[in-house]
Amino acid sequence: MNTDYRLAEFHLFRIFDKSILFNVETMLFYEVTPLVYDLVTLLSRDNDNDPMKSLKKQYRKADINNAVVYLKKEGVLKERSPNVSGEKPTLRKRRGIRHLELMVTHGCNLGCSYCYGSNKHEGWEDAPYLYGAKTKGMSYEIAEKGVDFLFENCGGQKDLSIVFFGGEPLLEFSLIEKIVPYIKKREVESGKKVSLSISTNGLLLNDKIVDFLVRHGVGCQVSIDGPREIQDKNRSQRDGTGSYERALPGIKRLLSARRGKVPARATVSHDLVNLLEVVDHLLSLGFGSVHVEPAIGKNGNAAVTKEDVEKIKRQHETLADILVKSVRNNRYFNYSNLVRFIRETRVVRERLAHYCGAGRTYFALSQDGDFYPCHRFVGMNEYRMGDINRGLDLAIQQKILDLTVDNRPVCKDCWARYLCGGGCWKHAVDINGSLEIPDNEFSCEIIRHEIECAMAINSELMVSDKDILIDMYEGGAAPYLVNEKGG
Repeated sequence: MNTDYRLAEFHLFRIFDKSILFNVETMLFYEVTPLVYDLVTLLSRDNDNDPMKSLKKQYRKADINNAVVYLKKEGVLKERSPNVSGEKPTLRKRRGIRHLELMVTHGCNLGCSYCYGSNKHEGWEDAPYLYGAKTKGMSYEIAEKGVDFLFENCGGQKDLSIVFFGGEPLLEFSLIEKIVPYIKKREVESGKKVSLSISTNGLLLNDKIVDFLVRHGVGCQVSIDGPREIQDKNRSQRDGTGSYERALPGIKRLLSARRGKVPARATVSHDLVNLLEVVDHLLSLGFGSVHVEPAIGKNGNAAVTKEDVEKIKRQHETLADILVKSVRNNRYFNYSNLVRFIRETRVVRERLAHYCGAGRTYFALSQDGDFYPCHRFVGMNEYRMGDINRGLDLAIQQKILDLTVDNRPVCKDCWARYLCGGGCWKHAVDINGSLEIPDNEFSCEIIRHEIECAMAINSELMVSDKDILIDMYEGGAAPYLVNEKGG
C-alpha cells in the first residue's frame, strides 16, 4: 500500500456485536464492516508487513480498495504532508465566576460510610463537623457577601447559578429562606438571571420546604442510593439506623410536586454494584433521571475495586440494551450516565478542555467564607482559593486552565479526552495526589466504557428513534449542580 498515507488518531472497538471506529480528530464515529476493522487494525501495527497482502487471503481486492477509499473519504486515512505539523486543536478555556456553591452547613443528619467530607477520611478526627469545620452553619452575612461577590464579579455574564450545598443544606433552611429573596432582589437590580438548586438527602422535605422550593424555582437533586436494602447499607442516620423509610415520605412529597423533574444521584460502593436494581427502583419512584457515581478515593471499605469497575461496565451494557428497547417502545428510561454521552456523541458541538467548571467558572464558598474549586475540596488548605473578604486567589485557577486534556499525562494520549474532559479533579487528587494525573484506573475506565456504550446505542437507533430520544430526555429533569463543560 502507498506509504504516503497515515492513520488519523482513532479508537477501534467491538461492543454489542458491532465494530465501531471513532476518529478522534474529526470527533465522528462509524459502525464499520469486518473488512474495515481488519484493515485499520493491520494499518495501525508498527511493522513492515504489507496489510494488503494479508487481507487478500480473506477479502476480494476490489472490496479492499473500496475500504481504502472509504477511510480516505472519512479522514481516517490521511496524506502525509510536510506542511502538516500534527498540532492539537485549539481548546476553549473558559474562566470567570458564574456559578457559586454556598456551603450553608457543614453539619449533616446522616453518617454515610463513603462521605468525602467526613473527618475520619481526611485526618480531621477532632473536628465536630464535615470538611474539618469547627462550626456548623454559614451566617447570613457570609451568604449575602457570597451572593454580592457573584453578581459583582461575573462580568458580562447574564445567566448565573447558585447551589445550596452541605452537609445537609436543609438543616439551614431558615438561612435559605432569607437569602433567596435577596438573590431575587439582586436579579431585578442587575438584569441577570440566577438558576437556584439544592442537594438534599430528603429527610427534611416537609410541606413547607417543598412548597418553598417549588414556588421559588429551586431545582432539587436527591441523594439516594436505591431501594431500602442498598440505601440503608451505607446511608445510615446518626443513631445507626437506616435512612430509607425516614427519607421516603419527603421524597414522595417532592416528586409529587415536580413530576418527572427531580434528578436522583446514587453512589455505588464496593460489593453493592446493583445498577439495574438501583436505576429501575429510582425511576419507578418517579425521579426524572438517575445518575450513578462510584465511591472513589478516600472512602474506606466503601471504595470500589477493579473488580467492581468490571461489574459496573458489564451492567452498563445491560442498561444500554434496556435503554434502546425503551426508546423503541416510547418508554422513559433516563439513565443520565449514558444519556449524557448519547447526546454528546450524536452531535459533537465542541472538544472539552476540562471535565467541569471547578476552579474556573465554578467555586465553592465554605461556611466560614473561604473559596475552593468545588465542594469536594473544602477544608483542604492547599486548594484554598482566597476568601470572601479579600477575594479570589487565582493561582489554582491558572494551574487548572493550563491542565487541558492535551497537556495532562494519560489524558493527552487517551482517545476519549475531548468527550470526557479529563475526569474529576478530586478523584485525581485522591488517587494520585495531584491535579495533573487523572484517576485512570477507576473513573476514567468507567467513563471510557460509558462513551463506547453511547456510541453503540447511537449506532443501533434509527433516525426516528433518535428523535424520540430527544423528545423524551431534553426536558426530562430540571438541571442541577451546573457542571460546566467545555474548555
